Amino acid sequence: MIGRLLLLPLILLGLAQGAWGEERTGNGKATLPEAFGLPVRVHIALRVLNVLEIKEVSGQGRLHLELTQRWQDPRLAFDAVARGLAREDRVGEEADDYLKTIWSPGLALDNQIGDKDARIVALSVHADGEVVLIERFESDFRFRMDMDAFPFDRQNLTIGLSLPRYAQQEAIILTTEADRPFSGVEDALSVVDWRPVGLRFTNDLAIGWNARSYSRLNATVTIARYAERYHLRVFIPIIAVLAVSLFVLWSPGLKEQDKGGLIFSSLLALAAISFTFESSFPGSISLNTPVAEMISLGYLYLVAVLMFEIALSVAIAHPSFRWRDQAADLRWHLRWAVPAMMLIICIGAAVRVLPG
Repeated sequence: MIGRLLLLPLILLGLAQGAWGEERTGNGKATLPEAFGLPVRVHIALRVLNVLEIKEVSGQGRLHLELTQRWQDPRLAFDAVARGLAREDRVGEEADDYLKTIWSPGLALDNQIGDKDARIVALSVHADGEVVLIERFESDFRFRMDMDAFPFDRQNLTIGLSLPRYAQQEAIILTTEADRPFSGVEDALSVVDWRPVGLRFTNDLAIGWNARSYSRLNATVTIARYAERYHLRVFIPIIAVLAVSLFVLWSPGLKEQDKGGLIFSSLLALAAISFTFESSFPGSISLNTPVAEMISLGYLYLVAVLMFEIALSVAIAHPSFRWRDQAADLRWHLRWAVPAMMLIICIGAAVRVLPG
């Protein structure tokens, strides 16, 4: 009896080793298809059907994607003449159930947040053993946003695709010219302030927990902001506030206390505009954007106009001032030069961030 009890663990261990050996040799369909050699090549095509939402400050976006995976598994090949069809198609739950019985790459979206919503799946197995898996779904992603060029910015929405179950010696992910016709970005997007620019792929490597290298493919969707839609909302209010300086500089008979009141009112209006912009367009003021530069320089500009105008007005009005004529000439030139310099600086701040 004791001998039988000791023999039982050895039998179980032998069965486990046999099963493990069968799995490693590729006899089961859930193992790597090694007939064509390793690494297994998983071809990717990605079509961005829609960009549903962009959150610049939090660095998140919601995309509607069509993801196509294609790989070769000769164990699934069949006689097309005998079956009377060139491929077998499965959709929905039938495709998911069949996918559990065969080898699949286990593709992961590295920067995905949450699960896939509104998911539709289709699976095709061709007679030569080629497997094509197509998924349509909506999902949230985490992106790295750069607001420095607001509102002339372009954002690169990068989706990282990787195979975390297999090192690069076993399986790699790639896209070729044959896959490019199935990739792209739709022209019409749900985000009204953005337009699509293009889609590009770059290969990369990821280091796993066991210090092995894993294949990664980065799909970058580039979108550009419609800057002209921000002119009335952003730049016109700033210009209107700064234009008060022209009234202070050129208005005849305006008293010094009135000039000071106008400038201080403009400073308060500029501060109110900055708070409004920060709440309406988060990141436009707190970062190094053209709007932030214009508002910051606007404070200095308004104070400089007030100081120059009052100082020179007092000098000119004083009859015993030695340099009275020179002060009058300087005041005349500053009336043109100071607003012109401010205008050039504002235009330069905007041109600096324009895409090349």
